[in-house]
Amino acid sequence: MSDRRPIDRVVSGGHVLPCARGTAAIPDGAVAIDAGRIVAVGRRAEIDARFAPRQTIDARGCAVLPGLVDAYAHAGHGMIRGLHHPQVGWPSHLYWTATTPGWWRADADLAALERLKAGVTTGQSIIGATPARADDPAFADATAQAYVDAGLRLVLGIGPPDPIFPHLPEPFSATHLEAGQLRARRFSADDARRVSIDVLRRWHGAAGGRISGMLAPPYLFGRHVVHQRTPNRLPDAGDAPVILAHARDMAEVAASLGVGIHTHMFAGSVEYALRHFGDGEVGRVLSCAHVTVAHANGMTPAETRVLGRHRCGIASVAFTHENLWYGVAPIPALREAGCPVAITTDGAAPYTSYDLWREPTRALWNQWGAAGTQAILPPEALLAMMTSEAAAALGVERELGSLEPGKQADLICVDLGKPHLGPIHDLAQTLVLYATAADVRDVIVAGDVLMRDRRPARIDEATILATAREEAAAAIARVDTSSYRRPEPWDGRTKWSQA
Repeated sequence: MSDRRPIDRVVSGGHVLPCARGTAAIPDGAVAIDAGRIVAVGRRAEIDARFAPRQTIDARGCAVLPGLVDAYAHAGHGMIRGLHHPQVGWPSHLYWTATTPGWWRADADLAALERLKAGVTTGQSIIGATPARADDPAFADATAQAYVDAGLRLVLGIGPPDPIFPHLPEPFSATHLEAGQLRARRFSADDARRVSIDVLRRWHGAAGGRISGMLAPPYLFGRHVVHQRTPNRLPDAGDAPVILAHARDMAEVAASLGVGIHTHMFAGSVEYALRHFGDGEVGRVLSCAHVTVAHANGMTPAETRVLGRHRCGIASVAFTHENLWYGVAPIPALREAGCPVAITTDGAAPYTSYDLWREPTRALWNQWGAAGTQAILPPEALLAMMTSEAAAALGVERELGSLEPGKQADLICVDLGKPHLGPIHDLAQTLVLYATAADVRDVIVAGDVLMRDRRPARIDEATILATAREEAAAAIARVDTSSYRRPEPWDGRTKWSQA
């Protein structure tokens, strides 16, 4: 009689990269999974001797990694990709004037499909541009339900507009579908606050924990750099009481709901807060809940030290116009200060995607240029910034981000039998420099197989694409997008021009 323990499944024979600090790669390894969690990671022979799986996934010829974690993106952007003009931006105003819950559901289905096929098992998404579409819970509900149906993990970001530089003309208004017609309806920041709280109460921890929430005020400490396409007045000393009251409120709301805060910060944000609120008040705000800072471009050494002292997560973006405007995020300094740093997509704005595999090389190029050397950010660090460290940047590292016993069984198999990946002399370096979404073969979340041999198990790819195209076309027909388009045919110019 066998004394092998019966379990759900084993992923066997792959080159296992646990992505946990201090753990070595296992060339002929295996991962044992039961009841949605990892029960063992080791050499294939050892795992075979200990366990009797009901299913074995043959991972020979594959790298086996934790599911990727994309710690920053915006819902909605995928439906307007390609509608971008560098002098005008993209038509995110249509979120507020031309979209329906069906449109948001189509966007989320599309995003979940793209993430699934890229091996992103945990994705953060803010409901819309800055700020979130928080005038009605229907948009967040549609987004979350799409990820539930796909089986992926979603970190849902939602929050009210900021009192200074709210990104929206006042009085605030947005369209809603009423009796078959889109009609404008006014709302206030307090309305958006109430909707955000309602959404987070209902969705945080839903779907067996696959859906979690973060409060997403666009600028917790205000915006202190000029947006070159949406000109803003920089806050002065007179704005400090309002900004502080808002920051305190957001911190208290997040703490009361048991969720983290996801917010944007650029150069000057923390220094303004230190100057006008004091170090103690800044510390209280940053300590009420886990804080994830999107971008962090141009942060000074003093700002970096403060963020590191409070273990704020950093969701850095390699492929963004902010790198041109304010300088890159000082990733090495932030990590050395104590911040867990994630490489993210900021997807899927009109010139980005949800393919997280495209971002390590972009991040490297930026940091090489800033540091004047290539001898920084070894490939293991880059892999961590898409897995274990990215999970820490969102505050979920106890459950996700690495292949370790006791953690959630989120993992992917990357097919190494591709011409652009071989011959392989250094697997970690090969993956971060050359792998793409198309190399991801299998995806498992909480022990459930969501994609096998690149075929999604729960969702229909053709239907999702067709619906997204229909909903996108209907929304575009409701607004004027001519300023975002180029003249046709191309006249041979080097510089951009408008239609």
